[in-house]
Amino acid sequence: MVRSAPFLFVLLIFSLVVAGCGAQVAPTPTPTKTPMAAGAQPTATPEPPTPEPVLALATPTPLPPEPTATPGNVARYTGLPVDDPAKLTRPPVFICVNNDAIGRSAHWGLSQADFVYEYIVDGFSMTRLTAMYQSRDAERVGPVRSARYPNIWMVQMFGGMLACSGGSDAIRYLLKNEVGFPYLDADIDDPSNNRYFMSLGSDYRTRMQARTDGARQWLVDQGITLDWDKPGFTFSDEPPAFAAGDATVIAIPYPGGNSVEWRYDPAQGGYLRFQGGQQQFDPATNQPIVAANVIVQSAVHELTDIVEDSLGTKGVNVKLAEFGDLRLFRDGKVYEGTWRANQETPPRFLGPGEQPIGLKPGQSWLQAVQQIPDISYQ
Repeated sequence: MVRSAPFLFVLLIFSLVVAGCGAQVAPTPTPTKTPMAAGAQPTATPEPPTPEPVLALATPTPLPPEPTATPGNVARYTGLPVDDPAKLTRPPVFICVNNDAIGRSAHWGLSQADFVYEYIVDGFSMTRLTAMYQSRDAERVGPVRSARYPNIWMVQMFGGMLACSGGSDAIRYLLKNEVGFPYLDADIDDPSNNRYFMSLGSDYRTRMQARTDGARQWLVDQGITLDWDKPGFTFSDEPPAFAAGDATVIAIPYPGGNSVEWRYDPAQGGYLRFQGGQQQFDPATNQPIVAANVIVQSAVHELTDIVEDSLGTKGVNVKLAEFGDLRLFRDGKVYEGTWRANQETPPRFLGPGEQPIGLKPGQSWLQAVQQIPDISYQ
C-alpha cells in the first residue's frame, strides 16, 4: 500500500522525537539562589570584591615620648649651658613670692629663676608666684609669703624643697608632716630671719627675703640629703614647624586687678611681662622680666575648706599634677596642645600627635588658668 506524503512526514517527526528521548550528556546546571527560610528578609547578591586602599589600623594611644636627654652641661629646665655641671644634679628650691599690688612693687630675683609658676589663690581673689631655682642661684628672692595648696603639687612633681613664710594651719601641717619633701618655714625654722632668710623693712607684705644658698644650707643643717633625678623639658633652638599661628600679645584676665599681658619683643628674644597695667622689672638685674616661653595651662580649680587668713578666705586647690589643654607661646608663635603630669613627674607639653613641643632655651613662665577660652592672644 502506498502511503501518502503527509503520513511519511509525520513518521519522520515522530522518529526524531523518540531519538531525542534517549541517553544524552547532562547540561551544565544553571546557578540558583539558595531557598530562603520562611520569614527571612531578602538580601542583595554580593558584588565581586574590589581592592580597597590599605588603612592604618587603630592602635592604643601611646604614652608621650620621654624627653630627649640633655647634654651633660645643659640645664634641664632652661636648656641653657651652665658653668658648673654639679649644679645640674641639685634638687630645685621653690620659693613662694607675694604677687599682690604691693608685693609686685618689691619683686626681686625672679629673672634668675629657671621656671616660674603663677596661679590663683585665696578664694579666687588674687594670684601668687612660686619661683623654681635649680641650675641658677639668687642672692635675694622676694618678697616671700606663705605657702598655698598648689605648692604641694609643684614640689612633688619636680622634687626638691619648698621655702615660704608660714601658711594656714592645715597647709603647714600637710607640709611638715604629710607630703614627704623638705619644707623650710621662715616662721618656724628661722624666726629671727637672719640665717636662712633676711628681713628688710617692716611691711609684712614686702619685708621677707630668701636666698637660694640659705635654703640649701638649711638642708645641710638638718642633715637632709636629696637624691634628685627628674626628667627635664624638651628644647629646640628653632621654633617647631607645627605652630597654630602668630601670637605677639597674650592677655590673661586674672582676678583682683591682677590681669597679665605678655608682649613679644624680637629684640629681647622673648615676651615682656606686664601685670596690672605695669611692666615688670627685676631690680636684681636692672632688666625687664622676659620669658622665652609663656605656657598657659588649664587645670581644675577647686575651692577648699582650708581657711587661709583671718578673714575666713578659703584656699584654692589647683590640680597641677594631672592633664589639660595648653597654649604655648615662643618666638611670636602659638602652639596648641595638651599637658600631662603626675605626682612624680614634671609636666610635659605635647602638640599634634603627642609630639613634644620644643621650648626655646631660656626662662619659662607657666600661667595656670581655669580654662583656655578665658585668655586671648593675637
